[in-house]
Formats: sequence, C-alpha cells, structure tokens
Amino acid sequence: MSPLLIVIALAPPVSLVWYFQARNHGTRDSLGLLILTFMLGMLSGGPALVMNHLVEKYTSLWAGAPTLEHRLLFWLLGIGMNEEMVKMLPLLALIFLRRQPATPYQGLMAGLTVALGFSAVENLFYLDRYGTATLIVRSILTVPAHAFFTAPMGYCLALARQARGPWPTYGWMLGGLFVSMAFHGLYDVWLSLDSDWMNRVAYLQVVLMGVLTVLLARRSSRQPAQGVPA
Repeated sequence: MSPLLIVIALAPPVSLVWYFQARNHGTRDSLGLLILTFMLGMLSGGPALVMNHLVEKYTSLWAGAPTLEHRLLFWLLGIGMNEEMVKMLPLLALIFLRRQPATPYQGLMAGLTVALGFSAVENLFYLDRYGTATLIVRSILTVPAHAFFTAPMGYCLALARQARGPWPTYGWMLGGLFVSMAFHGLYDVWLSLDSDWMNRVAYLQVVLMGVLTVLLARRSSRQPAQGVPA
C-alpha cells in the first residue's frame, strides 16, 4: 500500500478530530493526549475484527444468515455491541484514570477520537481489500457515522466520572453504551436491507446523529468538570 493511499485513508478521521477540537472553547486536552486517544482507537480495531469473525464463525448470527431475525441480531449484537464495547475499553481508561474529572466536552472528544481512530483502521482494511472507490464512500458516510455512534458514550462516561454514588455512575455508563450500540446496530440494519429506501434511512440517521453530536458539543464546550475551574 502506497504512502499516498495511507494518507488518503487517514485524512477523513484526522480532519474530523481537528474540526471538533477547534470548536472547543473550554478545557482542552493536549495534542499528545489526543494522539494517544486516536492511537488507542486504532488499536481497538484489531480485537473488534477478531470478535466479529468469531461471532460469524461460531454462532448462527452472520450477514448471510437464512432468517431475517438472525441477520438483524448479527448487526445489532454481533457488530453494534462488539464494536462499541471494544471502543468503550480505552474510553474507560482515558476518562476514569485521569487525575481530574473530565468535562463533558472532553468525554465527547474522547469518544469521537477513539471512534475515528477505529474507523481509520477500518479504512485501511477496506482500502486494501476493496480499493479506492469503497474508501471514498466510507469517508463520506461511515467515518463520520462511527464518530457519531460513540460521541454520546464518551459524553455519558464523563458524566459517570463526575457522578456521586454507584447507581448514577453505572447508570450513565450503561446508558451511554446502550445509545452507542443502538445507533451503530440500527445504522448497519438499514444498510443491510435489500431496499434503496431503507438504505437511505441510514443516510438520514447519520445526519440526525451529527446534529445530536453538534448540540452536545455546543452544550458542553463551556461546561467545566465538577471541581475543575473553567
């Protein structure tokens, strides 16, 4: 794979990280932490691919399953749950192991950045397997979709880090994971159905998730963590 193609594959996720970081007017993370977060997202891509393969190989859930129920469960659980749970692992470390509580915007940025690192690995995989045309389509649709799947989870994990008591903490954690899993699984379901109209619902979902992410970003960009000066 040529260096130029690698740059082309990495450019869309890196550009989105830069865009959302540039819009932050509150507490910012360092460039080094952003790079680490992106790299951890890339590293999470490998285990996700292995887990997806194991689900297809050892269960009745796979993309070409003979029954619609098994195909839908594959996209919702086999892909949506697997990939978002794998993304959650570096987010837990990044948000809960830091010395000071993260602001909600820092949590949202962490979710975006991990997801975009993850999508960068997928871009390289699809570029090697299917070529540049597939990469272009993914860059327009799937790369931002991954960011929008996981941004709410990062936001909720930051609120979980600030929460007092186990029930609010676990409630925010599980709620954020559920939202990300649902977004991811539904997106894959729309694209998997043999209907142009249903496929277009996936495009609408990406737009709506993008609007939600921008609203969360605007709401949280000036909101400090508890006990941390703005």
